Amino acid sequence: MKRIIKISILSLALLVSPVFANNLFNVSIGKTQFQVKEAGVLVNGKLLNTEFSPYIKQGRTFVPIREITENLGADVKWNNKDKSIKISLNGDVIDMKINSPNVSVNGKKVSLDNAQAPQLALYSSPRKETKTMVPLRFISETFGYEVDWNNDEVRAEISTDKSKSIVDGDDKENSKDSKKNRNSKDTKKNKNSKSNKKTKSKNKSIDSKSIFDSDYFQSNQEKRETNKIKKEINDGNKDKVFDQADLEKSDEKAKRVIKNRIEVNGKLKIVIDPGHGGKDSGAIALDGETYEKTVNLLVAERLMDKLNENSEISPTITRTRDEYIQLLDRAGVSNNGDAHLFLSIHFNSADNSSAKGIEVLYASEKNVRIKDTVQKNFANCLQKALIKETGAVNRGIINRPAIIVLNKTKNVAALAELGFLSNPDELEKIKDPDYIDKLAQGLYNGIVDYMNTYVDK
Repeated sequence: MKRIIKISILSLALLVSPVFANNLFNVSIGKTQFQVKEAGVLVNGKLLNTEFSPYIKQGRTFVPIREITENLGADVKWNNKDKSIKISLNGDVIDMKINSPNVSVNGKKVSLDNAQAPQLALYSSPRKETKTMVPLRFISETFGYEVDWNNDEVRAEISTDKSKSIVDGDDKENSKDSKKNRNSKDTKKNKNSKSNKKTKSKNKSIDSKSIFDSDYFQSNQEKRETNKIKKEINDGNKDKVFDQADLEKSDEKAKRVIKNRIEVNGKLKIVIDPGHGGKDSGAIALDGETYEKTVNLLVAERLMDKLNENSEISPTITRTRDEYIQLLDRAGVSNNGDAHLFLSIHFNSADNSSAKGIEVLYASEKNVRIKDTVQKNFANCLQKALIKETGAVNRGIINRPAIIVLNKTKNVAALAELGFLSNPDELEKIKDPDYIDKLAQGLYNGIVDYMNTYVDK
């Protein structure tokens, strides 16, 4: 992508996507009646055949257990005495109880957020009947199946092709920064998870069955693109990948001198990348209406306004509207324009609704051969400024060399995760225009701090 994209203003009204009111209906859960939104479900391109419609409640899609397990080929056993459920498929077993967020996967305890707890829902149509409802995404992805969300059709689309790892096997660096800075309980628990112990080679690898592994959200669209790029490289088509990212063979140097500072002649050129967009909603908030792609763009545009006011900085943005741009093309904007800095803007999501805070990701020069500058300095500047401006929980900086927009940009790059859409308290803040401005101001201050500390003119 060789064009420079100009900034435009996005209305705050876009923060909340429209609700299709004609698809709303009522169910009773316990003694409370809820208005829920009807959702469709496709399994391998075929519409799930069920009398009782799946629905969205608190941002989670629920589906009658018998219908979904039959379509996935799983076996289900119901214990009426203690209201427990056992779902089995290909040797994997999920144990759940009605109204409990505490589940077991292959004998190991997993804590869901309360919004995902299985529930008994009393329908009034097509007849009065109580159905056992389970969280669609958790069930499907626990068994290793991909789940994509179609915003336009308001439906979940499941593929029973097994998901591959979202993390490259070349993550050789045991990041000390990550260990020092990630202080939340939910993060520490994930360090010892089974997924982080699996290896396919001598190098470290994460077998990611869930998009929520390690409290780092990656959309299925991003996972598919990442896996496709990895396959191209493994098949000997590295030149094709480099070409799309506007990289040259010479960018991958056999011998490098790693610099701590960068030299800038004229203005500091930075690319701002609002993540996701178009067909890729990114994370969907608990309210079921706030999409990551939208708030990413809101922050990015506020940040662009601030950067444009600084005469020493020349900013470029990868998208100004609701469109999807491929990951390599996003990197290509930076590489083709010989940018000095690249910043991708995202929000996070996790199964654990208590997960909260801000973190900044980077791809260490020790892992990525096209980098010749220390990467974590930029991440540190951004993280410190964001925490100072917002007062959010400090989750630290983390080395993520497998992220395409970080490992296919040859300049100094970072990806900011600005809070959890899955946390109800953080969601309320994120929906506040003043907090959006604080996030933009924090990012701006971090950029300026990096420029003042690590840039030679």
